[in-house]
Amino acid sequence: MRHQPFDLKTYVFIIYMSHFNFECVWSFFMRSMTGFSESTLLKDDIEFKCISKSLNSRFLEINIKLPGNLKSHEGWVREYIQKNFTRGKIDVDIFFTAPPKEQLKISDNFLKLVKENESIIKKHGFDIAASTYSELLKIRDSIQKDYVLKESSLRDLIKRSLLRLKKTREIEGKTTKIDLERLVTSMRKSIKSIKKMEKSNSKQAHKKLNRFKVALKADQKELNISEAFATLNKTDINEEIVRFNSHLDLVAKLIRSNKTIGKKLDFYTQEMQRETNTISSKALIAEIKNESVELKGLIEMVKEHAQNVE
Repeated sequence: MRHQPFDLKTYVFIIYMSHFNFECVWSFFMRSMTGFSESTLLKDDIEFKCISKSLNSRFLEINIKLPGNLKSHEGWVREYIQKNFTRGKIDVDIFFTAPPKEQLKISDNFLKLVKENESIIKKHGFDIAASTYSELLKIRDSIQKDYVLKESSLRDLIKRSLLRLKKTREIEGKTTKIDLERLVTSMRKSIKSIKKMEKSNSKQAHKKLNRFKVALKADQKELNISEAFATLNKTDINEEIVRFNSHLDLVAKLIRSNKTIGKKLDFYTQEMQRETNTISSKALIAEIKNESVELKGLIEMVKEHAQNVE
């Protein structure tokens, strides 16, 4: 089912809501679990950087690395990731790079910080009123390792990085979706081909049964009806074909959905693999066995995608 184009009001509403939670905008796309992004912020000649990357994982694994003075923010960062990602091993690394000390300037923010902490500074032997420029530089150097970002700036830095990470996962997800649709089409053709050969397989089964009857007569034995039924049933692949098509329809529906599909897709590939194995074992003609091998290869490719989508 195709989505109808958004009207102008809906589009404006979505863009507006994206400022509060980007999940509402980007939930319409299939997402890969692999991605990389980074965002930077330059403040007082200090470059703060947030690098976010994700890899395949059956569940959601979160690793956050923050400078010591920003450790208190780890809680909301973890919560934010949990709200916007469901699978994948996600690493978020935040660090800063300061230019050489001789290139640093005394900023207004630094002077404000000095003023606010005047009493503490005096305890360390500095007289703010009589401080020279070089003495202020010493104060600055002593706190250089404890650069602190305002929470609003830190949130913006991290959210920008995670938004870009989500976008890269979606870009790869779109490519994956196209390939999954191609594989579904190929599997439909393959199982349809096997269905066409079903009659030939049944004929071969009857020939096998007739040979069995002849052999029994030669031994002056009668064919037991239950034995005959069991022999034919072991070669009947119609039930497996029906179940395979049912699973394939569910896979196609999953691919078109707007939900996370990785785990379900992995489950259905296992079911289709089981049906294909049974078809192959029941096949009496080489053509069905060969087509089953091709079908298994297609299923394996779908399974690989399933392990890489959210």
